[in-house]
Amino acid sequence: MELDSNSYHYNVVSHHIHDLNIRSQTSHIPSHLVQIELRVDVDLRCHDPIIGFYDHPFFQQQTLCFGLNILRNHDRAHGVLDAMFLGLGINIFSASYDIMIQDIIEGGLGTTNRILNSGYYCKALNLHYKILVETEIDQEALMTTALAESTSEFESINYGMVAAKESSIGEMLKRVRVDGDAGNCMICLEELEVGYEASRMPCCHFFHGDCIEKWLKQSHYCPICRFEMPTN
Repeated sequence: MELDSNSYHYNVVSHHIHDLNIRSQTSHIPSHLVQIELRVDVDLRCHDPIIGFYDHPFFQQQTLCFGLNILRNHDRAHGVLDAMFLGLGINIFSASYDIMIQDIIEGGLGTTNRILNSGYYCKALNLHYKILVETEIDQEALMTTALAESTSEFESINYGMVAAKESSIGEMLKRVRVDGDAGNCMICLEELEVGYEASRMPCCHFFHGDCIEKWLKQSHYCPICRFEMPTN
């Protein structure tokens, strides 16, 4: 599933300092000249009303450099950090986001002050944060958009469409017995009945086995979310 920060707003679920490094030097440097290098890794967890929570193979990383003095002013710190996190699609108006920003501010200031007070000459502090974010998948809107795109794609089979690698169809499609409301097969639009052994794509979307196998012999994209299967 291809998710981007223009379509979704991700809520911070958890965050922690993954790594912390000091770049020292032999001579004194005023604290207001100390640089902070903040690296952020963002992992995504999705909540789908049909299949529940699942991890998404989505990953973003961004690095931001700024002076330590920025962290000493709450408004300036928010201004600098908010711009970066907005660019990553993160909801900056949640309580969990405020807690994370406060942790970054206090962590940067506290660590740097301890280093300087211990007699080390600190030129820069590298902070590496790992953040888990979460988003709610709007299946109805997603399917409406994807079906329109996929219908057009399916009609263009003879105009450059690439089939999925044949071996990947057998290896990556999983046979799963339907034990709840899985909705309809979005290729033939018929119901996936309870007890039916459906085929599940790696992106966790379900189809009739014959439908999805026929589809993948024409296109290597999932007809719902456009997840890409391997090609030859």
